[in-house]
Amino acid sequence: MSAPPSNATAIGIDAIGVYPCALSLDIGDLCEARGLETTNVRDRLLCSERSVMGPHEDVVTLAVNAAKPMLTADDLGAVRLLVVATESGVDQEKPVSSWVHHFLGLPSDCRNFEVKHACYGATGAMHLAAGWLASGVDRGAKALVINADHALQHDGGAEEAVLGAAGVAVLLSQEPRVARFDLGWNGLYAHEVADIFRPAPGVETGDADESLLSYLDGVELAYDAYVRRVGHAVDFDTFFAANVYHVPFGGLSQRAHLKLARRELGLTKAGAEAHWARKSRPSLTYNRRTGGIYGGATLLALAGLIAEGPVAAGDRVGIYSYGSGSCAEFYSVTLADTAREMVARAGIGAQLDGRRRLTVAEYDACERTIGAATCARDYTPPSDLVPEVTASHYEGRGRLVFRGIRDYYREYAWS
Repeated sequence: MSAPPSNATAIGIDAIGVYPCALSLDIGDLCEARGLETTNVRDRLLCSERSVMGPHEDVVTLAVNAAKPMLTADDLGAVRLLVVATESGVDQEKPVSSWVHHFLGLPSDCRNFEVKHACYGATGAMHLAAGWLASGVDRGAKALVINADHALQHDGGAEEAVLGAAGVAVLLSQEPRVARFDLGWNGLYAHEVADIFRPAPGVETGDADESLLSYLDGVELAYDAYVRRVGHAVDFDTFFAANVYHVPFGGLSQRAHLKLARRELGLTKAGAEAHWARKSRPSLTYNRRTGGIYGGATLLALAGLIAEGPVAAGDRVGIYSYGSGSCAEFYSVTLADTAREMVARAGIGAQLDGRRRLTVAEYDACERTIGAATCARDYTPPSDLVPEVTASHYEGRGRLVFRGIRDYYREYAWS
């Protein structure tokens, strides 16, 4: 296996945590209610469920509840950098990271801030944090990067059936137990495009076709830039044991792999599909159950690949990230000996199984609470939309819950 140029420095993902919300919606139920073709969404777009943010959840609770279970006391004491990536921020000045820093109990000398770049923000933050750790300026320090987002496409929007909500957290360290970054092997392609955007609070809109084309152009150009950084010929089939792509919906990540596989290996469409099924489809294990979760989707796909894919310690995984606006990055990681064990600790499958399944009417009501809370001066989340969920999914579980807004100040409590 070829070694990256900075192989002497081991920087990477030490632990991963996921919070896929307490509620879910079956895509078949949504398609029936909206007059959509269920088989198209399930079999072509590759989405079977979507996570739903409940009335007592927001991006702050998603972020905290994703990170808290994975952090030990030693981890908390070692974190000196916290970055929260989101395009669903709840305030135009106060960063989500300030609440996260407080509720996680991180040290007072921990630098923290919020970043935004559509679905690319978490990837960009992660690599900047990796560079900070690799600098050696603070030996033994760790960095915490979290993505928390929720959809705003609702009630018949074109992307409603494939979008969701979740928090995904990764702890970065100099002794990574999940995956080591191949430092220096990063291929980037950035250009301005108005594909998907949120021009005002509570509004998500844009050109889905333009976004699809930009995503697919980006995967080729970022991959080409990656190969140039590697500095020698890269066999797309043998250089990577598996491939992960950003997952706005599973069908688009499939198209990305097919595009590279056909171009690089000269495969037929059927051959490329078989190559994808072997090398990349297992990465959708969790994503097809959450819907598109924005910047955390790529990291959730990596976790799904490690949990269910044909990969082992020492394998290299190629990863593609894309964010509207836009920035695309292709990079690679090498899996650690304890990768599968660390992903198993996150209990992602059990959390997905444990969500409370909503009716479409309940889902509609939950989605309307997002709009009601947006820019509100005073707001109390309704407790009667899904009445039993408080007892079944919060009480005694030590989760952070959103209590409401008083004179614009957001209130939270532990369950």
